[in-house]
Amino acid sequence: MTDKTPVSMLSGFLGSGKTTLLRYLLENSTEKIACIVNDVAAVNIDAKLLRNDRNKGRSEQNNSTTDLADTIELANGCACCNASEELFASFEQLLALAAKNGKPYTRIILENSGVAEPQAIRDKFSEAEAAGHPLMQSIYLDTLVTVVDAGTFITDYASKAPLAARPELGEGGNLRPVVDLLVEQVEVADFIVLNKTDMLDTPEKLDQLVAIAVSLNPLATVIPCQQGQVPIDKVFGKTTTAVISKLNVEGQHRGAVAAARALAVKAQETSAAIRFGIKSFVYERRKPFHPQRLKEMVLKWLPVTHNKAIDGEAASIGDSPIKTVLRSKGFMWLSNSHSTAYYWSHAGQHFEIKDEGDWWAAVPEEDWPGEEAQRAVVMEDFDKSGAHGDRRQEIVFIGVGMDEALISVQLDGALLTDEEMDKYGEYEKPSIML
Repeated sequence: MTDKTPVSMLSGFLGSGKTTLLRYLLENSTEKIACIVNDVAAVNIDAKLLRNDRNKGRSEQNNSTTDLADTIELANGCACCNASEELFASFEQLLALAAKNGKPYTRIILENSGVAEPQAIRDKFSEAEAAGHPLMQSIYLDTLVTVVDAGTFITDYASKAPLAARPELGEGGNLRPVVDLLVEQVEVADFIVLNKTDMLDTPEKLDQLVAIAVSLNPLATVIPCQQGQVPIDKVFGKTTTAVISKLNVEGQHRGAVAAARALAVKAQETSAAIRFGIKSFVYERRKPFHPQRLKEMVLKWLPVTHNKAIDGEAASIGDSPIKTVLRSKGFMWLSNSHSTAYYWSHAGQHFEIKDEGDWWAAVPEEDWPGEEAQRAVVMEDFDKSGAHGDRRQEIVFIGVGMDEALISVQLDGALLTDEEMDKYGEYEKPSIML
């Protein structure tokens, strides 16, 4: 991989300081770096190569990188959506320029638009690698960097608004909730840059933000800074190590589960738990939820205003252990859908249940991965003592002052009883039972 050019992806809302960080990198690095900037707010023109001219247009208020590095601007849409083909063509264009000049780049920076989804772009790199795309012989996705505005993080996390109602965060937003994308940007990152820390009133607020970021993404390195001034060698150096950039959704979930389990072993004796009451745990069971009981006993009590899983019904009013949860995510098993693995996703004021495809136990073995190592990973999730394969509840909960025992009891009440499980096992197609 040493003969390939590493790519760093820079994500974050408009105004978080992505371009400021990028200019700081270009002005202070001795390496030859090129940039691809995805600016959906720009005039709609074809991708245009702007040659490096360090003596042209320099200004303290310059909000681009074209005076500092070879830069391609993508202006035909978001790189995670309709501009994805243009994105790969832009990498090819930069590599061709480097070959022509006889000066290869040591790194290429992809600066995403404010509303770009880093997970989708990471997946495109993985799919291209798996498909043997020729471009992957020359580049690889090395690191994912997310820049967060420390001064507005809490407000954005509590937001009930969709991206379309907040154009100041990035043009081209849709009906996706602001908090949902914010959490994705934080969780799909190897480095979380908490920028503009000078906007915080007290050091304790910074410590709290760091604790929240670590709890949301324990696999990332959190870097507080001002004016985008990050330690360059640490974030963009040749020896930088990254994990999240190499994972898919399932792999990232495994990492989150492992981290939560590790905290449980340490009895939650972390600075986040002691100082701010931020804790996490993994709810793990080998029984399916009864859909109606789940709705009545759990989903209606979630601390959210947007809940796609209760079919427009009113939320329950009153106290509940689960109302202390800030973030929860993971795989879930429903008794009325024996084949489908669902993904439980709660962030801030938003909750939804997504179809994540089939459980491996429902997939014909001839369609499993061919490599023995990959098959071994699949088998790790199988219940060796049961007959239901990898079907399970495996949900990570993160919150402040959570009572794990009480939340678990609340969730357990929505599971099938032992008697119902006996009946469930009698059916060849349990999906028709409840």
